[in-house]
Amino acid sequence: MPLSASPNQSSYSLVPYSEFWSTDDPPQTLHRLLSEPRDFEPSRHSDDLNFGYTQQAVWLRTQVHNDSPGPQRWIIQFEYPFLDNVTLYTLREQFTGVQRSGSAVPVGQRVLAHRQAVFPLSLDPNETVTLYTHVAAYGSKMLSYNLMTPDAFYAQNERQNFWLATYFGMLLALGLYNALLYLGFRERVFLHYSLFVGGFGLAILAFNGLGTLMFWSFLAENTARLVALSFTFASTMATLFAQSFLNTATYSPRWHQIVTTFRSYCWLAVIATLLLPIPVALHLMDVTGFMTSLLLMVCGSYCTLRGVPSAKLFVLAWSLFLLGTGVFTLRNLGVLPTNFITLHGLQIGSALEMLLLSFALVSHFNQLKRQKELAQSAMVAALKKQESILEQKVAARTKALEHQANCDVLTGLLNRYGLCRDADAALHRNRQHNHRLALLMLDLDRFKPINDVYGHEAGDFVLQQIAKRIAHSARDGDHCARLGGDEFVIIMENIESGEPLESIQARIDYAIRSPIKLPCGERINVGVSIGVSTCYGDDGATLESLLREADSHMYTAKSSHAATDYHYVPANL
Repeated sequence: MPLSASPNQSSYSLVPYSEFWSTDDPPQTLHRLLSEPRDFEPSRHSDDLNFGYTQQAVWLRTQVHNDSPGPQRWIIQFEYPFLDNVTLYTLREQFTGVQRSGSAVPVGQRVLAHRQAVFPLSLDPNETVTLYTHVAAYGSKMLSYNLMTPDAFYAQNERQNFWLATYFGMLLALGLYNALLYLGFRERVFLHYSLFVGGFGLAILAFNGLGTLMFWSFLAENTARLVALSFTFASTMATLFAQSFLNTATYSPRWHQIVTTFRSYCWLAVIATLLLPIPVALHLMDVTGFMTSLLLMVCGSYCTLRGVPSAKLFVLAWSLFLLGTGVFTLRNLGVLPTNFITLHGLQIGSALEMLLLSFALVSHFNQLKRQKELAQSAMVAALKKQESILEQKVAARTKALEHQANCDVLTGLLNRYGLCRDADAALHRNRQHNHRLALLMLDLDRFKPINDVYGHEAGDFVLQQIAKRIAHSARDGDHCARLGGDEFVIIMENIESGEPLESIQARIDYAIRSPIKLPCGERINVGVSIGVSTCYGDDGATLESLLREADSHMYTAKSSHAATDYHYVPANL
């Protein structure tokens, strides 16, 4: 009988309203299915749609009636995420809709990008549609599915995503934390545990459909092979972890040899999952996982009787994991029904198991920590001393590099780069506070003859003395720079209205014109031509415009000095 979907109810199980059909040679198309009469069997509860491991494809049929005078939108959701190919046919009076989803279908080809097989369904007022669903999967076929309103579906999806994010976040944290412990202590128990958690987490990521949704959609049907490979690899790493954690080589050499021999089988199983057909690889995965859990629980029980440290906690942890693995395997084989516990038993058991093992590793970690505390305390003082020395060197080097980048090597004044940096900051402050700013460009008169008569070393000496006099004559906070050759620049901020620039120029001119005694004993005089440019507040002035204006005024001043002759005065005069 058809399901009468009412907007007053947010969710329906489609199992009681469905019929199923499966044979050794099922039709692969809806046209072939409808062309020949088929004996569909009714399903009354979820166990009827639990087919376990079977290579037969399954057809589901159900009718849905819109019990409302208005249109309705629904979502059809398959609970079990590990279904390779699910195709939904919607038969209406005039056309048939086809939608695809499933873990082996690339995300871009799914009707809705979701980790489970989900399909949208729109119903017109009082419309009745027939749904045919074709399911093909290498793994277990758990075909419980529901009809939900979009609000109910997305609310449930948020809850599931929260718990999945919590679960995978825990696995990631445990794996990375123990990997870091291995790098710090070089104890293999941490590495083995990290590899076990990593392999198991990868398997669960693929099994739940999140991995395909986010990372490896391109694998298509090989996603099932990845599940088998990851679970089998996790079983192999579990044997290594058990041996190193229980220290079976010391406390129980016989069990150590048994587990080592079994691990050889596990490695063969890992290789087999890559080579065997996918259905066989999945069966091998289930058998290997169950055998590993059972073997390690027995080994842990024996070590508990021998008084091995932390063995009791190990047994409890692996008992929970064995329970989850058993529920997972028996459900896949169709022995147990599908419900929340059987559907998520593996995740629940593994989460509890890994948390308990982490607690057990804490004591092992604390023991290693105590062993290294003495050595670490001896290193701390040396490290602090080296750190202090390094900080001093870094600070000195940073200061030297900053000075080298911004200052002229010869005179110690700002270079062109340093001038540009300080000028930008000065102009920004000038615009903010609406103050007066001046730029003085200084060009030495008759400097070239000094190089010609006394040599370039004397010329460099004169430039150094002139730079000192400029810096001494400038006010505190002024920016003094050497542009190159015998050209200098001074940027003056916050010039008061009562502070004439002529007096500042005269002071600088007098300081520069004072005689300079060369290293050879000779006294010489140089002159200077000064060009000035000013700006007020936000008048759009830039360093380039100020330099151009000052340069023009400077050349005007130099022209007026052209007739003046500056003599070099001997030292004895």
